[in-house]
Amino acid sequence: MATVKDDIDLSVLSEEARKELVDFYQFLVGKYGRARTKKAKRFQNLVERPLRVKSIVIPPREQLYER
Repeated sequence: MATVKDDIDLSVLSEEARKELVDFYQFLVGKYGRARTKKAKRFQNLVERPLRVKSIVIPPREQLYER
């Protein structure tokens, strides 16, 4: 893979293009950045891993609709 130059000349872009570039950069940092909080990691683990239960109790239909 080719090396990436660290300096980018943003002066050639319009103000709108610069804002878009900054927004995209922030998206990439959020997606691929290493600095994730413990809370974010815990939530990601909760979403990615299935919940394991010993058994599921499904009540009879009559019991569900009792008043």
